[in-house]
Amino acid sequence: MHILSIQSSVARGFVGNRTAVFVLQRLGHQVTCIDTVAYSNHPAHGGFRGEVHPAGSIDRIVSGLEERGFLEDIDLVLSGYLGSAANAEAVARAVDRVGAPYLLDPVMGDDPKGLFVAPDLPDAIRRKLLPRAAAATPNRFELSLLGEREVDGPARAAEVSAALGPSLVVATSVPAGEGRIACVGVSEGKARQAVVPRIAHPGYGAGDLFAALLAARWRDGWAEAMALAAGTVHATIARSPGRDLDIVGAQALFADPPPPPPLEAV
Repeated sequence: MHILSIQSSVARGFVGNRTAVFVLQRLGHQVTCIDTVAYSNHPAHGGFRGEVHPAGSIDRIVSGLEERGFLEDIDLVLSGYLGSAANAEAVARAVDRVGAPYLLDPVMGDDPKGLFVAPDLPDAIRRKLLPRAAAATPNRFELSLLGEREVDGPARAAEVSAALGPSLVVATSVPAGEGRIACVGVSEGKARQAVVPRIAHPGYGAGDLFAALLAARWRDGWAEAMALAAGTVHATIARSPGRDLDIVGAQALFADPPPPPPLEAV
């Protein structure tokens, strides 16, 4: 596939486009990328410097690509961290101009930090991006926020996901009993989960890695792609010694993933 990836960029570490471009290319896909922000590092390191790119800049880059015919072979649009509500609207305009299926990773917050974006961004994502998305990959916190209902386990995650709008919703980091978390996918009335052990140390950008892996294999079957992504992200976090993911060192896992966790009905 040829994927248009619109998300963040950092100078140090692996989040947003720094992860997505590497992983998708490692799996043989072509990637055109547009950065929504330029930060020195993941903010959870205790601070950062940098800036959010203005929505007009995203529009101009999309126009430049369109004028030269570079949007005509795009098979999928992927978006992640946006930085502002205005950038959500710019992504909506880009999706309309491309006309390809759209996978929305609604990066807004997580457990235990809660919301870590501007307070007007969730509403912009709900109004502008969810209606355009063929698929979405919220974590537990983001699913609760978008669905306006608390998600406390796989059954509730499946229920809220089914009402969210996109034809495929895969919720990550869903509590699944003592020491376990689940990815819960819902599509066409079917709900499946893939459960892995919870890892105590953080892995900054794990959601970005999951979305990229799902995007890479989505067309081969969403449930199988979800399970492979869940197992690969788990293995990548486990082998990463620090808070940033060891994306380069783990690259063999992307092309030759470990056995995935079993798929179970929810």
